[in-house]
Amino acid sequence: MKLPTRLLAGLGIMMIISASPLLHADDRDQHDQGRGGDNHQDNHQDDHHDNRGPGGHPPQNFDHERQTFHDHHEYFTRGRPLPSNMHLVRGRPLPRGYGDEMDPRALQQLPRYDGYEWRRVGPDAVLVAVTTGVVYTILSGVLN
Repeated sequence: MKLPTRLLAGLGIMMIISASPLLHADDRDQHDQGRGGDNHQDNHQDDHHDNRGPGGHPPQNFDHERQTFHDHHEYFTRGRPLPSNMHLVRGRPLPRGYGDEMDPRALQQLPRYDGYEWRRVGPDAVLVAVTTGVVYTILSGVLN
């Protein structure tokens, strides 16, 4: 009778320990949302004037980045294209093994966004979440 009790107690402790990081992540998300609510107006004003700069969340409008690709085309080269049966989809993971890194000189021309990185897929520039590989936006044809 003691073995099953110990086993159940051990499994319970392991479940609590493994869930602990998830609980802390939720607390951080709620804290960030609360803080974001206080600064929402300031962030919106910054995005309106200039959505470039170190860190921060990506903008909704990438016209400035498109212009950067056009103005500094000598720094940007095409990436390896996807096979014809694969497609980039915003909100879905970048297909495994695709999405070439940008040249460091090219990255100096582009804004940085915390948790995201720029990738090259054929003639397209793609902003991808670093941890999940999910495509945030696709700038079609900017690497032509």
